[in-house]
Amino acid sequence: MTDEIHPIQSGKIFPVIDFHAHVVEPEIYAKTVNHNVVSGFGARPMNLPDKGSSRWEIFSRMVEPAVQISDMNRNGVDINVISTSLVSQSTWWAEPRLAAELDRRANEQIARWVQMHPQRFTGTFTLPMQDMGLALTEMDYAVSTLGLRIANVSSNTGGVYLGDPKFRPFWEAVQQLRIPVLIHPHGVVDPHFQKYALWNGVGQPIEETLVMASLIYEGIFDAFPDVTVIIVHGGGYLPHYTGRLDRNASHHPVSAQNLTRLPSEYLQCFYYDSCVYDPTVLEALVRRVGAQRILFGSDYPFGEDDPVGVIRRNPNIFRDDLENIISKTPAAILNAASCQMASKPIGR
Repeated sequence: MTDEIHPIQSGKIFPVIDFHAHVVEPEIYAKTVNHNVVSGFGARPMNLPDKGSSRWEIFSRMVEPAVQISDMNRNGVDINVISTSLVSQSTWWAEPRLAAELDRRANEQIARWVQMHPQRFTGTFTLPMQDMGLALTEMDYAVSTLGLRIANVSSNTGGVYLGDPKFRPFWEAVQQLRIPVLIHPHGVVDPHFQKYALWNGVGQPIEETLVMASLIYEGIFDAFPDVTVIIVHGGGYLPHYTGRLDRNASHHPVSAQNLTRLPSEYLQCFYYDSCVYDPTVLEALVRRVGAQRILFGSDYPFGEDDPVGVIRRNPNIFRDDLENIISKTPAAILNAASCQMASKPIGR
């Protein structure tokens, strides 16, 4: 295991940055998993896996930094942007003060990983979005004390999507602090989507589509033009179906009451991770929004076995596009978000 950043190709040093890598904190996971989508909200009770079990093989990658770094080295990844796995450790269901307590502990765990391996990990933080006062308090602590650089939020909290006026204080704060926002849904709560694991296969892209629509139609990008928003899983379905939205801007003008542009033009207000599991979909996304708006995300440890290689071997992703996706675009976002305050030692 090494903490060194290494050159990836042709003698040039372009650090490979994975913007979609998950961690969990075992004690918090034990308290949250049966309230979250991965367990069917407790219908399929899930406990902490026993070491040596088949579940432990995946779980260990999210709780042991050394295991994750070993996988990074094998996959040619230099830096992981680590984020709480919201489908299992989200606190959306909790009373606000309990959510704040659990999010605090999760953020401190992520900060410890970053302090132990600052060249290999960049940390995100979660917030108790049920209560804007508590959320802003935790944001201040995460940024000023823990030195974390990116907010990790779900598509909605209690069915209220991120564009809603309730969340305006959040957007004001992230714009003022210049903090990127990584949106990863905690999962669709409709029990119908539990059948055939549709919560994962269909529900996540629906949630990503709904949150993008919420941000566009509620006028977030016009009110806060400097925010940086990264949407996981390539943005779900919306990037590939905006023609109907543009048509509605004239046929149903009420849909565009908060907009200053066609809905499709707001696609350029998002960044998209590359985790789409299909090279033709990634190619279509590149054509739709440009490689400069796409950054590498593997959904570690649940994604493809060779996530960098999948992109590198795509015959329709050219050299400049490859470098933008796996290195230059994510590096630019991280550099712009560098926290000016020194982080402090973390205690429990």
